[in-house]
Amino acid sequence: MKILVFGVGAIGSLLIHFLYKVGNDVTVVARSTYDELKSNGLVIEHVLQKKTTTDRPAVVKEADMSQHYDIVFSVMQGQQQFSMLDTLSLVNTRLIVMVGNNPECDRCESYIKEHCTTKRVVLFGFQNSAGHREKGRTFAGVLPTTELVLGGAHSSAAPEAAARVKRAFAAKGYKVTEVDDMYAYYMYHIAEIMPYILMSYKAEYDLKRLKRGDIKQIIKATGECFNYLKGAGIKVMPPKEDSFYSGGIKGTGMYLLYLIMSRTILGDLMVADHARNGIAENRYLDSEFEKFRLTHKGTPMPTWDRLRQYLPMIEQ
Repeated sequence: MKILVFGVGAIGSLLIHFLYKVGNDVTVVARSTYDELKSNGLVIEHVLQKKTTTDRPAVVKEADMSQHYDIVFSVMQGQQQFSMLDTLSLVNTRLIVMVGNNPECDRCESYIKEHCTTKRVVLFGFQNSAGHREKGRTFAGVLPTTELVLGGAHSSAAPEAAARVKRAFAAKGYKVTEVDDMYAYYMYHIAEIMPYILMSYKAEYDLKRLKRGDIKQIIKATGECFNYLKGAGIKVMPPKEDSFYSGGIKGTGMYLLYLIMSRTILGDLMVADHARNGIAENRYLDSEFEKFRLTHKGTPMPTWDRLRQYLPMIEQ
């Protein structure tokens, strides 16, 4: 398949790697990284697997609007996606997949469909990997299987569109999981990741400094947010995820997982790295969530609100 990708950060790099390795015709739009990608290729250090891969997709500074693409991916932080909307409205494709935290997915989809000249299918996704770019390389934290959660803003993906995305990622070690409400998925993901991110700021990115009481606060804040979202009428996504924040055996398991992460490289890759390199995105997610709370009154979130004090108010 002929595929165009905007975004060569830590998430985009790995997405490109899996698209490229199965033989897709991949073109990457890169500006600040154009020269290094042209010279050295897309170099990824797979930290947990202790291996390095180098891929050489086509690299351009601007998308060729005359070319037709089977899929166009925009892989960026949520607040960065808005700068792409005009381009995504004009690019020659039927299928656009916007990957990354995006609590304003409705706004993005509406804008593209209002301004495009031909019919568009707009899907949203979230890839469960982490990392950062440094000195011309991507350092990726990757689990044995990298997952792309995929769906429409408030519906399942059309079968033909979902099948096309799955064919594009027909690689060992990658899977596509469909859901029927990516907006709900994004909101519950904010509920899960933000308390840990905020504690990372408190610990100055050294998660080993977190005490057991800090981990319990993370779990409690997420539980408060899950209850609030359910009260606001947003269905739990993924289904039954709330059971991990309601005590019992599953709650104990989640506490132990968070504790283990804080003591190992997993926490550095999945949490501290994102906190350090994603301050603008985390401020954006916090702001959007607070806007939602202003218009959707519900159950109190005292632990969540206390943790918000650790969010940096200026760029670092």
